[in-house]
Amino acid sequence: MKHKAQYEGFASRHWLLVGALAGVGALGLAASAQAATSVSWTSPANLTMFPVGTTVSPTGIASGTGSGGSGLDLGIVMDSSGSMGAFETVGNTTQTRREWQQQFARDLVSGLPTTNTSVGIVEFDSSASTVQSLTPLSSPGNISLINSAIDSVDASGLTDIGDGITEAEAILTGVDATVGRSQQMVVFSDGESQSGPAEADIANSNGISVNSVALPGANVGTMQDLADGPDGIVGNSDDNGTFTDGTDLQALLDIFSGTTGNLVGLERVDITLPDGTIQGDVATDAIGGFTSPGYSLGLGSNIFIAQAFGTDGSTAIAELDLIGVADGGPTPVPAPGALALLVGGLFGTLAGRRRMKQAS
Repeated sequence: MKHKAQYEGFASRHWLLVGALAGVGALGLAASAQAATSVSWTSPANLTMFPVGTTVSPTGIASGTGSGGSGLDLGIVMDSSGSMGAFETVGNTTQTRREWQQQFARDLVSGLPTTNTSVGIVEFDSSASTVQSLTPLSSPGNISLINSAIDSVDASGLTDIGDGITEAEAILTGVDATVGRSQQMVVFSDGESQSGPAEADIANSNGISVNSVALPGANVGTMQDLADGPDGIVGNSDDNGTFTDGTDLQALLDIFSGTTGNLVGLERVDITLPDGTIQGDVATDAIGGFTSPGYSLGLGSNIFIAQAFGTDGSTAIAELDLIGVADGGPTPVPAPGALALLVGGLFGTLAGRRRMKQAS
């Protein structure tokens, strides 16, 4: 009954995967302690002004795979081999691997922000093809096109994961890609393949993160090799992306529902509010999206700090400064250089007065 209740909960609503695999929109100030983990604020834009007392809940995105940018181009790579027609049961729900995969892909898309995000769909069996080129999520019509492409992926033929990755790399570096965005792919598969790891290494060397999800029946070793990078060890800083073992379908359902775990190698995110309050281990979704607790803005500068921790031990920090203004108009905020000169002048004046006093 527990599994049934969990599944019915998932089926009764969209799984909200807030945010994206990369920062979307104007970013706050970000700095990474090591290359592997990244974090950025996605909304509102840094230095946005609000009336004093406005309650805001800024959103951000974090990843343990080093992804970052001013938006997201995502390739969803789907297995269309014959073995995807096999049935799998979770609780009292039985459907084919193909149907589970489609469900996961649709819910992944449903949680992405509609601004500065494009999604493409690639299918592979014994060869690969682009079912839907990179398409902005800027309109309901475009989202319908993407979902239709997901639903069209069939179950026939053999399995060539490498072809699927190469095809996805082509669309993520092609004419429809947007310069400056994070380039990511999520590879679903349940089958055997003699290719894939080498193609994943090449894609990553070209700036594309390759995240893999092993569906039931998958060769887990092959799927893990897609993400583990040149050193062949998962969890190191050279990883191509994050590996998720979904051979336990219930565990995979939990990840996509945001119940536990994520697809991007993230351990946790802590947020420091402008008053110094630390909110540890804030909720994150399957792809690292997070939302700050609500905060009532004070007059002037209000700095939010997000610190992300990757499962490999690396960390990253991003700051977001929101400006509270009085009802009468904007509150002047000195530029950093002007502020330094002002402080320096004050110290100089004080020092001069001390010298004059001592001389007298």
